[in-house]
Amino acid sequence: MKFLVIGDIVGNSGMNKLKKEYNKLVQENSIDFVIINGENSAAGKGLRLKEYDEIMNLGTDVITMGNHIYYRKEMAEEYIKLPRLLVPANVTNLKANGSVIVEKNGFKIGVLSLLGKVGLGEVAQENVLSPFETARKEVDKLKTDGAKYIFLDFHAEATAEKIAMGYFLENDVTCVFGTHTHVQTADEEIINCKMAYITDVGMTGPKNSVIGLKKETALKRFSTGAYAKYECSDNDATLNGIIVTTDDLKGIAIKIERISIK
Repeated sequence: MKFLVIGDIVGNSGMNKLKKEYNKLVQENSIDFVIINGENSAAGKGLRLKEYDEIMNLGTDVITMGNHIYYRKEMAEEYIKLPRLLVPANVTNLKANGSVIVEKNGFKIGVLSLLGKVGLGEVAQENVLSPFETARKEVDKLKTDGAKYIFLDFHAEATAEKIAMGYFLENDVTCVFGTHTHVQTADEEIINCKMAYITDVGMTGPKNSVIGLKKETALKRFSTGAYAKYECSDNDATLNGIIVTTDDLKGIAIKIERISIK
């Protein structure tokens, strides 16, 4: 099988880029299964039913979230109603799905979402369990439920925490991919000859911005320390992601390829 993972969709420009490139990307690469991180799709903060429907209507199989689950308060009661939307499984104060199994091409595909603890401030210290302990429990559950392949979206700040998670699960899952930093890393590899790994898949969001934020706003924040209201850039976007190829006889990942569409 061939799996497509698309990095954090940021704002309207990210959504427009996704819609523009999606069909061509899927068709030209013979993609069987698509995972998209949509946690910044609503003007750079969170996700609404509007973005959920638009992303799913493209043919997406699973949408993952991250630390911006709290920005759209109206969604708190909606998350649990959306079976293909994953909120990090180690978050304790929201009713939602942390993992899911989707049947495709005769195989059961497990997808899991987890939030890191390092460098994410208060949001990761309160109401968030250890991602490693939760990973072990959730992966065991997915395997018990018959998942042939398991993909983990590890939404985390610290590269070391992401790399550690990769090695922690190297014998247990098909792919560990990082999200959240919005900067695509060049460390994609097949670990232990069977698990695909990358520290961050990058973002599908505006160019000429600071990870999606308007440059002027970011510069004011960083250079002066003054408060500046968040403003998502509306510049044309770049699409970042990965394609993972599996050996369906052995049930392992055999190739991981970065993609970046300007």
